[in-house]
Amino acid sequence: MIASLTAPATQVCAFVLGCALIHAARAHAASVTHALSAAALFTLLILLGASLDRAADCPDCDAITVFDAA
Repeated sequence: MIASLTAPATQVCAFVLGCALIHAARAHAASVTHALSAAALFTLLILLGASLDRAADCPDCDAITVFDAA
């Protein structure tokens, strides 16, 4: 009688543990995704600021010169 009750209980415990692991992995993935998105946005803002700063140092650059250089 005990052996017949042990197998379903083990299956239920394994299922609950699996669900808990999946839920934890999703929460972890969401936090990592948010951190990576913030880092990417920060990097883009730094690069934009650097390019604007670099463009301000060019006194003889006008629209035609920039277009010809491209």
